Amino acid sequence: VARVLHLLPRDRCSMGSPPSPPKSSPSDGQCAEAHTHERRRVRPRADPRLASTRGASMSGAPSPTSGGTAGLLPAERARCSFDAGKLEELVQGKRNEANAAFKPIFQGKPFDDADMKDYWSYEERFSRQLERTAEAMVRIWDPKNRKFMMIHMKQGIRMADMFETGSLGIHFSMFLTFLKTNASKEQQDKWLPLAQEGRYFGAYAQTELGHGSNVRGLETLATFDKETDEFVIHSPTLTSLKWWPTGMYACTHGVVFAQLIIGGTNYGMHGFMVQFRDDQGNLMPGVEVGEMGPKINADNTNIGYSRFTHVRIPRFNMFAKFQQVSREGAYIAPPRNLSKFRYISMMSIRMSIVGWSYRDLAKAATIAIRYSCVRKQGFTDTTVDDTLGSGVGEHCVMDYKVQQYRTLKALATAYCFLWSARYTSEYLARIQNAVTMGTDAERDAAAAEMPELHATLSGLKVWSTLWAHNGIEDCRKACGGQGYLRSSGIADLSPNFAEPATVEGEQVIMSLQVARYLIKAVAELSAGKPLVGSVEYLKDAPIKPLDASAWRPDTENLMVLMRDRAARTALKLGTAFQAAQAKGLGFDAAINEVAVLGYKAAEVHSAYVFVRNNDLALKGHVKDPNINRALVRLLDLVMLTQIREHAGDWIGCLNEEILDVVEARVSELLAELRPDAVGLADGFGCSEDELKSTLGRHDGNVYEAIYAEAKMSPLNATPRMVGWEHLERVVDKDFLREGMRTQRAGGPVALAAKL
Repeated sequence: VARVLHLLPRDRCSMGSPPSPPKSSPSDGQCAEAHTHERRRVRPRADPRLASTRGASMSGAPSPTSGGTAGLLPAERARCSFDAGKLEELVQGKRNEANAAFKPIFQGKPFDDADMKDYWSYEERFSRQLERTAEAMVRIWDPKNRKFMMIHMKQGIRMADMFETGSLGIHFSMFLTFLKTNASKEQQDKWLPLAQEGRYFGAYAQTELGHGSNVRGLETLATFDKETDEFVIHSPTLTSLKWWPTGMYACTHGVVFAQLIIGGTNYGMHGFMVQFRDDQGNLMPGVEVGEMGPKINADNTNIGYSRFTHVRIPRFNMFAKFQQVSREGAYIAPPRNLSKFRYISMMSIRMSIVGWSYRDLAKAATIAIRYSCVRKQGFTDTTVDDTLGSGVGEHCVMDYKVQQYRTLKALATAYCFLWSARYTSEYLARIQNAVTMGTDAERDAAAAEMPELHATLSGLKVWSTLWAHNGIEDCRKACGGQGYLRSSGIADLSPNFAEPATVEGEQVIMSLQVARYLIKAVAELSAGKPLVGSVEYLKDAPIKPLDASAWRPDTENLMVLMRDRAARTALKLGTAFQAAQAKGLGFDAAINEVAVLGYKAAEVHSAYVFVRNNDLALKGHVKDPNINRALVRLLDLVMLTQIREHAGDWIGCLNEEILDVVEARVSELLAELRPDAVGLADGFGCSEDELKSTLGRHDGNVYEAIYAEAKMSPLNATPRMVGWEHLERVVDKDFLREGMRTQRAGGPVALAAKL
């Protein structure tokens, strides 16, 4: 689910042919005012010395037109201990082949100009995104493209892989998921077919200006009017405005969450289908919808707000699969277990965010590793006086241990997220199938698993985004000064990843939901009740202090340490909570009393779930022994870095000698993984269109790409400086003319050819 929302891609060109010259250029003598807003969107003239960097055979030696890096990444790939193509197939399946097959559908206008979006206005960004989305839907409806539509509807391909989609992907994820799981058969017959074809677009309007994670505190009202058989949707306060719904400004409809009021009685939060716009794009009576303005990610031009002033909708428009309101105003409550399914759309998006964490961290690791294998830094012999004349070489940045630790740690963590995303996707799909197509008994069984699913997804969402955000930024810093360029593809990843780290639940609140689940599990253990799922570790006996002479840092032993840490911390949390209650504190006050420990317990529980899922996936799905060996090394590195960086969590278990063993094994692992670094990065299968990176190019021709991208700036359109008419008022032109008389362009010095 939520496949189309996983990425908000930055459609920078992947450095194909150099930009074509504009149709017209102002002469050197023309003033800068000739560069109108429309003119700035035209790509400036290409440098004639710069050959195409896509598919070109670049020289192995530096020259005026080549960085001399063409042979470096092929040499790295030749060192790999496994078939990187097989790993990519394992990770991607046939996705890249499908993308290549369907990409021609989305070529030409309006899909071919997004590489210049950094020079567009806010309104223009939004308008262009909407133009691409509308044109894409029209092309998909073409009968000859029906195959694409069917595969997309089955979640076999992401629209975001085809072009920059904007924010209407929310319609195909949270809105459609809620419709499928919470609408009655009659409602689905009316709403679902058109929704699946994109004939209208729906938002998911839950969060309010004054309430986010506290869903029960939502203020929007849906009052039943028995006389007219309608619900009256109303925003009674400023803080009740719906705030942050993705895609809302461009959506025609939305599922609006409101407190159901019948005869003065509040029946809690329910979902209602509300139409926002009429057939001319104008707002419906009583509906106010707006866009929130610039966010950290400049691509987010379609995140909105809404206010409802006594908006009347038919009784039919309350989502009624599990609960109903009769014509007489009687409330028919759902079975207690099934009421939990109203939150399944939120769970779906949290699951997708784990995949989002994987993809963006994988892109950052790919860019940093490829660039680190191309970039040279530091002479191999610093005692030589004439470093240019002697031919002494420079070190590859990737050969430095600290660079290996930073980039390979990020790569290993991304693979760990990948396996957990797959595990949770399968888990959630099973629950959703039971909800939508299962028998009553199957739905009851699915409902019983909801607490485990909710806690798992809450924790994985929080910690995947926090760790990915840190890893992405560290990879950006590992790229040095070039990582500051937006053309690097990694500079935007870090700030833009603030979005998944922020949305769908604040990290502390979400972590404390995991803590509540752990406290309940500890209480059930004390009561002798059976434990299942991720908390079975509570039944384990705590491990004793380890003997450095006998202990080995292999996968099994490391997993034991991760499991033991989670168990000990959860038990401490349960004990502390019971002690707080023993002091006379109520449940909520006791939770707050132990919140710091609860936050830690959620972290270590989630860390264990990540590595457990990773281990199970490798054992169940990776049959190639060479690939398996490399991926197990990555799993070991994830666990070893946890121990190395959080050694205090194992006080009483690990002594200094054990930590020395851990440190030594980290160094050994880095050496073992170094030959496979590029192959493992290639295994993610990130295409050039996905990376949009001058530094992370598959062919390694980074310097050609950096230069070509710089030439695209509108400031480089003419030799005459833009804005010179302002600067010339203050410069000393006589001094400049003196330089004009003595400085000239000429032929090379004979010695220069030798250098």
